[in-house]
Parts: sequence; C-alpha cells; structure tokens
Amino acid sequence: MNQPLTMPTDQPRPGGEREAASGLRSRAALRAANNTRQAPIDAHGKIAVITGANAGIGYQTARQLAAAGATVVLACRHPGRMAEAARAIRNEYPNAAINEVSIDLGSLRSIRAAASTISDSHPHVDILINNAGVIGEPGWRTLDGFETCFGINHLGHFALTGLLLDKLKAATDARIVTVSSTAHRAARLNPQEWPNPQNPNIYHAYTASKLANLLFAYHLHSLITATGAPMRSIACHPGWAATRLLSPRPRSPQHRASVAALQAIGAIIAQPAEDGAQPLLHAATADIPSGVYLGPSRWWRTRGPATIEKSSANSHDAQAGRLLWDLSVELCGVDYAALAGSAAAGFTPDPPGDHGTSEQRNAPHQPDVRPEPLVLPDGEVLSVRPSTAADVEGVEQLHRNCSNRSRHQRYMGGSSPTPEKLRRLLDPPQGLTLLVTEDRSEHGQPIIAVANLITQGADAEIGLLVRDDWQRRGIGTGLLRRLLDYAEKSGKRAAVMHIQSQNTPMFRTVARLGRRSEVQREGSVASLRIALTVASNSRVGTKTEGRAASK
Repeated sequence: MNQPLTMPTDQPRPGGEREAASGLRSRAALRAANNTRQAPIDAHGKIAVITGANAGIGYQTARQLAAAGATVVLACRHPGRMAEAARAIRNEYPNAAINEVSIDLGSLRSIRAAASTISDSHPHVDILINNAGVIGEPGWRTLDGFETCFGINHLGHFALTGLLLDKLKAATDARIVTVSSTAHRAARLNPQEWPNPQNPNIYHAYTASKLANLLFAYHLHSLITATGAPMRSIACHPGWAATRLLSPRPRSPQHRASVAALQAIGAIIAQPAEDGAQPLLHAATADIPSGVYLGPSRWWRTRGPATIEKSSANSHDAQAGRLLWDLSVELCGVDYAALAGSAAAGFTPDPPGDHGTSEQRNAPHQPDVRPEPLVLPDGEVLSVRPSTAADVEGVEQLHRNCSNRSRHQRYMGGSSPTPEKLRRLLDPPQGLTLLVTEDRSEHGQPIIAVANLITQGADAEIGLLVRDDWQRRGIGTGLLRRLLDYAEKSGKRAAVMHIQSQNTPMFRTVARLGRRSEVQREGSVASLRIALTVASNSRVGTKTEGRAASK
C-alpha cells in the first residue's frame, strides 16, 4: 500500500475557494476523510513560474508558494483574470512577491515572447509548473494549427520548458513539474496522430495530451540523468478537483451531455482546488527524486495526501517518448540544445577490455566509419559515403522522388521535411547517416538512398529511404546490414524501425536480412525491433521472425 510522502497536520481549513463543490458539502464523513493538509513548505528565495495560475489548482499552488516566501510568476492567457488573482494573493499575503506574464499556450509566438520576458526579468527559475490545461471542442485548433488539447496541454509546455531551460539550469536544484491526469490511462498510444487526429474526439484528444505530458516528463528525466543537469523532472496529477476545466458550455449537444454527467459526478466526489494543489506543491518543494509520478492516495486516486504512484505502461514506453520528443521539436522548433549532447538512456558502455582514461570511458563509443562501395546482386557498384551539410537539398529531392508508402514515418514524417529537420538527421549527436549516390557525370551524383542511424539510448533507431526505382534492386537490405553492423559495434542490444503498416516492400527488405525481429502495431505505424546481441536473440522466438518476414 502506498504511503503519504509527509504526515498531515491538523490546521483548520478556511472557506472561500477551498470549499468543495456543493454536492460534497453535505458529506461530512467524506470531507473529513480528505484531510490532505501536509507539512508546511519553505520556498524563500525561490522563483516559481506557474501556467494557468489565475484559477483552480494553479491559483492555489501560486497562493501557497507565495505564502511560503517564493517569488511567483503567474503565466496566464487572460490578463484581467490574472490581475484579479494577483490582487487576491496580495490581499491575503501583503508581502507576497507576484509577477504577471501574459502567455497563450496555443501560440508559439506568444510562448516565445513570454519566455523572453521571464528570462529578462529573473536570473534563474527554480520551479516551473506546467499546469494549464483545456478541454475544447472537436475540431478546435491552436493558432499554429494543432489540435487544441495537444497544442496547449503538451506542445505549449514543451516549448516553454525548452525556452526556459538555460534559466532552469542556472538554479541550484530546479524543478520542472508537469501536471498530467488519471485520464492518461485511457489514451491511445499513437503520438504521430495526436497533433492532427483523423477522427476528432475531444475526450480522446484530452487523454492523449495527458499521456503526452507523462511521456515528456519521463523523457526529460532521462536526458537530465544522462547529462547530470542540476534539475528534476517530476510528473503529478491533482486527482479529481473542483476546477473550471469543465465549466465552459460546450457547443455540441453530445459533448454538452458528457460534460453535464462529469460535472454531476464531480459534485459528489471532487475535492477542493486547494487539496488538488497538494501534489503540485510536493513535486515543487519536497525532497523526492526526479522521474517520479505523484498523486492523491485515496478514493481511487481522486483525493487524499500526495504519494508516489505508478502511471500506465504506455507512459513508460521509451520508444514512444523519443518519437513524441522529436515530433515536438519539429513542430515547435525548440530543440533543447542545452541537453542535445546527452544520451536518452545513459551513456553507451565501452567495449569489453577497454580501459582507457576516465574521459574516454565516459564518452559514448562510436566506431570508425569507412564506407565501402555497395555492390548490388546484379553486379552494379554504387558509392556510399557519410553525409555532409551540403547534402540537405539532395536528400530533400530524394524525399520528393519517393512514394508516400516509401517515406519513413519516424524520420521523414510523410511530407516534405524542413531543412532544419534534415540537418538534424544528417548529423545525429550519436550515430551516422550514409548516402548512396548514382554516378552520372552529366547530372552530377544524385542521391538515391539515405540510411540514418541514431545510437542514443539502449536501442539504436534506423531511418531508411530508397528511391522507388532502386528499392527492388537490393539497396535497402545492403544499407540495413551496414547500419546493424555499426549498431552492434556501438554495443546496442537492438535496432528499431518505425514503418507505415502498408509498406510491404520495407518489411520484405528487413526479412531478407535473416535476423529475428518483433513487430508491434499502433494505428498506421508498425514498430519493428531487430535483435542484435546474443542475449537479445535468445529471448526472441523464431515464430516472431516469421511474422515479420510475411508482411
């Protein structure tokens, strides 16, 4: 049984916003059982930025951090409501240090402006609480064209955190608190469809955004761990709190009925917003490790003292986390450069018997790359070489010359990639990119295939794109063999590819390797994992290999 992080105290509970919804007031026993008062906190000298701090759990978190001595930056979309919240806190605590910054998390331009204002006004940021959240209407979009829940609840906070990363690193022990929800357990794990879902459903979109919050928080934790940065990434959820999340009147009748049902249930079991803020406060101030998930401990995680709990298995999917991370970087243009040199799951181990200096032992092992010509089954010899910065235009042209089915979901995204994205793929922090060129002197040397390998984390990740008229000649299989050989020399246990489910030629290309593999499907994307080491191969059955070969 989970135990609370701290012991509750017996402080009286004032009224006002701290009172629960009307349906709860008549249930004295339930209210008494919800004594979530925890030990007092001390935040003197801390600078805390809280999104969505004008109401609900964001307001209560800001209020209690201000009372504990922190300088609190309210980051809100509505200037009038933000000013009203600031006045209320100052009236209750005359010495409170409150700043106000306007931010619309549905606008990347607004996020950049707000981050710039915060950075110019403060030497560091000790606490960043990514709290703001919405449930919109089916089909609603942010100003940048993304589905509203994904754009605001996840992508906006992803961008804000990255833009404030230098200020967070400047703090002694910064906390990045990401607010999720128990609703994440109902989400469909398909990050590539979240920004622009094919069949908009607001509840599916909301649960997906809350799962995205956790994937982000955990992947950020892995980067922090790899670099040793002086910060913690902690996720939490408030349980069921009486907030304004469901207060706007929906336009569609079906949505209106669902909201009414949820509001009726909330009137019975919802806890006051002040109690819902307790997990946020603990994540921001308690001595707890990075990478954990906090939430209420009673009544099916809806109320009670904050405790460490376990989120869904999907939220710990490291592969999905990396996919979402790279997708978010591409969509918002914030690349977390301060953490770019880290490995997502720690440094690559040195080869056996390597006893170099401490610097050599701590550096990721990268085999030498000496590309040899590629000899096709029909005897034709093609040039293979590493990529250069000048190859961006050539790879972009290759992408245009390939069919949609051939385009690689993980790296190429099914549409013409931006030059910025191509540069990141052509020069991975750990790994390599090989290009195959056709020697035609009258037209230069056009690129006919690109093979990309990223060796960050426990598994290597592969991207492969071959021009359609060359694919059947065996180029893809030859390149894959070289990438897998490189990954094995790097000490990886497996290589992962993300392929469109209907891309039968690519499955045949992998099957020709004769290696054991596993296939998992999520929506339109199939994730194929190729075992590399003897230890990994022993756990993968021949039956699975046959499944991959038959695709």
